Amino acid sequence: MESKLKDNIIQKRFERKFAERLNNSYLFKKFLILRNFSKKYNQRVINSLYFDDLNFTSFKDNIDGNPRRFKIRIRWYDENIENLYLEIKNKYGFLGWKNTIKLSNINYLKKDLKNYSNSQLEKTLNKIFKKNVFPILKTKYLREYYENPYNNIRATIDTKLEFSSVRTYFNIKYDKEILEFKYPISKDKLFRECIISKNNFRFQKFSKYVVGINLLNRNLLI
Repeated sequence: MESKLKDNIIQKRFERKFAERLNNSYLFKKFLILRNFSKKYNQRVINSLYFDDLNFTSFKDNIDGNPRRFKIRIRWYDENIENLYLEIKNKYGFLGWKNTIKLSNINYLKKDLKNYSNSQLEKTLNKIFKKNVFPILKTKYLREYYENPYNNIRATIDTKLEFSSVRTYFNIKYDKEILEFKYPISKDKLFRECIISKNNFRFQKFSKYVVGINLLNRNLLI
């Protein structure tokens, strides 16, 4: 499994994020259309389950501004909980890349979470990361996909964000919507000069995992 994880790596790319108040995603869409972006795929619901150790190392690395950091999550789309993907989301400044593998040996996620200790899921993650990690936070949101076909620059718009504690099931809705650009390192100059210049959006450091923990309070999470 570890070898498969290392082999399935998305190339390093810039990831630029912007946040806007709730129900204002139409501003993002207008911005994209004016810059020749069009819809790439059908929208879908993205579910992510984040893991961390008991010291909240991934959370603290982000808060402390550690340029090299990573997050562990399991992701599935819409209600298709049978197709689970383990992702290691790596960040170095604004550069991001991830390792992905399909979890074929997890038969029933909810059961494994309820009885996480000594479950197959715990054993699998411990084998990969060589340390104990625990399910902390679940996120859910609706994602729309756009692309500028001339420049190989992609954009996504995330709305209807929700954060849930795995332990208490407490749920909270988020009052912002997120626009994110993803593009190869070689396109950074073009992006700055032709796509994002002369606009009112400003890059923001934004992590759904960090936002969710801050909103829910760590006492609710472990």
